[in-house]
Amino acid sequence: MDKDQLINIRGRVLARMKQDEYVGADPFDGLESRLFQASGLGRFRLARLIWLQMIKRGPRALRSIAMIPPSVNPKTLALLQGAGEGVVLGDFTATLSAMQNSDGGWGYPFEWQARAFHAKRGQSNAIVTSFVVDGLIRGGMPVEQDVLTGAADFIEDHLWRDGYFAYLGHDDAEIHNASLWGAFALYRVRAGNDKTAKAVHRVLDAQQIDGSWAYGTRSHHRFVDGFHTGYILDLLDRLRISGMGGLESAIKRGWVFYRSNCFDDEGIPRNFAGKDGYLDAHAVAQSMASLCRFGDVARAIKVANWAAAHLFDAKRDVFYAGIGRFGVDQQNYMRWTQSWMVWALSIVIEKTAMNEAFDPEKPLSFCHPDPDRATKEDALRGLSEDALRNLYAITRKQASMMRATGDMEALYGLTRGMKTIQRISGERGIVLGARGAFLAS
Repeated sequence: MDKDQLINIRGRVLARMKQDEYVGADPFDGLESRLFQASGLGRFRLARLIWLQMIKRGPRALRSIAMIPPSVNPKTLALLQGAGEGVVLGDFTATLSAMQNSDGGWGYPFEWQARAFHAKRGQSNAIVTSFVVDGLIRGGMPVEQDVLTGAADFIEDHLWRDGYFAYLGHDDAEIHNASLWGAFALYRVRAGNDKTAKAVHRVLDAQQIDGSWAYGTRSHHRFVDGFHTGYILDLLDRLRISGMGGLESAIKRGWVFYRSNCFDDEGIPRNFAGKDGYLDAHAVAQSMASLCRFGDVARAIKVANWAAAHLFDAKRDVFYAGIGRFGVDQQNYMRWTQSWMVWALSIVIEKTAMNEAFDPEKPLSFCHPDPDRATKEDALRGLSEDALRNLYAITRKQASMMRATGDMEALYGLTRGMKTIQRISGERGIVLGARGAFLAS
């Protein structure tokens, strides 16, 4: 499968997300069920845990029967705005800012129960807050903005626990990836703060002899999984790049463990280290990003192609939630699956070279976003004036044909091409007719 096919799949899933206005289901939103709430069982912790697992593991029809309303998750929007050093696919700054809680943080738009803690609907937590902070900064928000300083206050004042950052303000559970995300988000707003340094060193001290990290410190958190290991490695590397010292050894050991234990013999990601079984699309997505980050782009492309072949549902333009022993899990999760897979594919696409050499005799088109834009623009700058005028005429003619046939997707790409030719020509004092700009890019 070539890059154009991956771009097409990414575009179709993203278009479906836009069509749905980013509203959708989540594997952990079962407590929002009107049926469950009416039962009165929500008062009991064990009932909440059992119900969540029933909804998560049950057939798709169960969600409708349970009457679980869909919602917009701020983490979905943060990922599409480039959190986690992803590709910026949209500007959700205003929406994310409006979703900020009064305490400065962000949370999931549903009540949920974990073994360690219970969270209210929308309750601010370390992970969602950190991803939103990362996405807002990636989208260009200055760190001095009240939205970001308020988030930093929440992380420092509500989550700090004398050496680490807790997941929730009312609980002391120590979860290594969540603590590191909190430390990194605070560092992005307040570089050089001592709490970030302390939390990072605590995560380093928690690394096990084999290079792995358990999910957390409590007895039921002693498992090692792939996508949280990827979180930690990515964040440590981002901190290293930003200038924090003393991280190289931990990153190297962690990477060796991750590559050896969190992929099977065929190079396909695993959910849990050293164990095959149900494969979650979230783990697949994170693996692509981590592979790209640490230079194994060829392996990331292989995983992307595997995901496109085995997890993409071409009839619905969505990715399956995973694959288990009974086949594919057809649940459509907006945050947990679609946003992560679009995020990961975009990273792989950006790292992949152009499939074909630039041809000034063919109409110029740009997808949105286009990973080859910089390469194409460099090629345009090397063309003669006659070649630029000829390319503009060819592209404009093709755009006219697409407008006549009603192929709007192709027309959008060609219009972007025409505007780019005009802009680059203008840099050299060459004026091309503006009439060809059929649509705004």
